[in-house]
Amino acid sequence: MPIDTRPTHVRRRAFYIFLICAVLFGIGQFHRLSGAVTIPAIATDLGLSVDRLGFVAAILFFTSAILQIPNGLLLDRYGSRRIVPIYVGFAIAGCILLTFASSYEELLISRMLLGGGFSVTMMSAYVLFAKWYPVEKFATVTSWMMAASGIGSIIASYPLAFFINEFGWRPAYLIVAAVTLVALIIGIFVIRDTPPDYKKSEKQPATLKDSLRGYSAVLISPRFFFLLAMGFVAFGPATAILGMWGGPYLETKFGLSGVERGEILLLMVVAVPIGALFFGPLDRVFRSRKRIVLIAVLAEVGAFLMLGTIDDLSLWAVCVLFVIIAFLQQHYVVLAAHCRSLFPDYLVGRANSTLNMTSIVGVGAMQSLFGWALIYSPEQGYQIAFIGIALLLILAGILYLAAAEAPLVDEVVEAELAKIET
Repeated sequence: MPIDTRPTHVRRRAFYIFLICAVLFGIGQFHRLSGAVTIPAIATDLGLSVDRLGFVAAILFFTSAILQIPNGLLLDRYGSRRIVPIYVGFAIAGCILLTFASSYEELLISRMLLGGGFSVTMMSAYVLFAKWYPVEKFATVTSWMMAASGIGSIIASYPLAFFINEFGWRPAYLIVAAVTLVALIIGIFVIRDTPPDYKKSEKQPATLKDSLRGYSAVLISPRFFFLLAMGFVAFGPATAILGMWGGPYLETKFGLSGVERGEILLLMVVAVPIGALFFGPLDRVFRSRKRIVLIAVLAEVGAFLMLGTIDDLSLWAVCVLFVIIAFLQQHYVVLAAHCRSLFPDYLVGRANSTLNMTSIVGVGAMQSLFGWALIYSPEQGYQIAFIGIALLLILAGILYLAAAEAPLVDEVVEAELAKIET
């Protein structure tokens, strides 16, 4: 492992930036996964019908996906130090609005503000890590952030349900808003876009036109599409189970109560940070990031095929498969490192935000797949969806084989930009 020879004050600042990024991303994860616990309670309090809850839950993800491309442009152009406070400020406003919401419209707007405000936390962390940490440590540091942010995911499950049962959902969101504000204030003083000795590229975008040209270069880069194909199935399979359909499946197949379902899904939540810590260092052990991702996806295919084709799976077997799927999903940290390695620093925000947008769209697609399958066949819908996800994973793996492995040097990027100009 290469020895980090950077000055102590640089390494210390990098660590503080990592902590702030992990906290903000963890709060975002709390909001993304807390809907299963809070939305039913909110609906009961506000007198909303069940058929209106789906869009309220999904609007957070849709808003986040829509903003990914603008986020990449803004981060590469203005830097995380300027952009993060603005975005997270809107998220805090959304959290406060949600605390005092009294109508469907206010609930919808607050979820949109939360989705938009926290849409930048992952990408801003990637941009900062790309400049504050050596490239060979990118996947490891990202995995640490994913693992640390898992605390937010855990709090969003049983602990949140217990708090709501004792004190209600409004105090919960008010506390989260206060914690977010404190973290943001600390971040304003801690975050710096680059280390003191960082050599800024002359190709760093100076205008919006430059940023758009850089995005075009990313999108038409050789074989980048094949990496995006894998991004489409990176988060969706496990998130569809953990965030929406795992509970109804366990209730339908095994007749489990809400508490029992929550305990099983909590095991999936715990598996997420463990998986992140496992996959993070692997790209420094194996020479090929593609190989790591493909092996993980192949194992995912096996798990989903078992869920879809074996009718008499026991409860413990389903639990094990669910936990394995949540664990394997964390190969995304290696995929993100693969994406980061293909582009120079001044394009990292736009490249990784494109990958993240594709992943978020994939989450919506996987969640919708379950719904369509259950409409088509209420009796066999879950099995159809599991097999469908397995087939999508196989297709993505085949396409990913053609993805570029070696970094794209500046000359390649310049050639793509020249094509755009002509």
